[in-house]
Amino acid sequence: MSRGRIARWMLEEIGQPYRTVVLDYGTTMKAPDYLAINPMGKVPAITHRGVTVTECAAVCAWLADAFPGAGLAPALDDPARGPYLRWMFFGAGPLEAAVTAKSLGLLAPADKARMAGYGSFDQVVDALETVVSDAGPWLLG
Repeated sequence: MSRGRIARWMLEEIGQPYRTVVLDYGTTMKAPDYLAINPMGKVPAITHRGVTVTECAAVCAWLADAFPGAGLAPALDDPARGPYLRWMFFGAGPLEAAVTAKSLGLLAPADKARMAGYGSFDQVVDALETVVSDAGPWLLG
């Protein structure tokens, strides 16, 4: 699932109206107007209450906090907040990096895996399987 689709799904989950601007990959996404919003030329990017947020996990975290009535994130003082943030950013960090590297055939040799920042694909999957089997059926219970 694309990062843009994940952000749109989150927008649907909060149940508030929003406006979508569709960008062509490689053309309007790399145009100066959009690069001023996101210098990486990637989606998603949202502007809410005058604040622009890019990066899928950041967009999802922002929206969950901006619309607490949707019940999509633990409150700031809830002990579940730490695990919630951990697994949200695990998906955007180690999991996405490991899946992308494996899909592209860019697996590091075992003696250099620690330099990849996430270890190995198998370590990432094992971590995810462990937390789901312990908490189940969801990451947070």
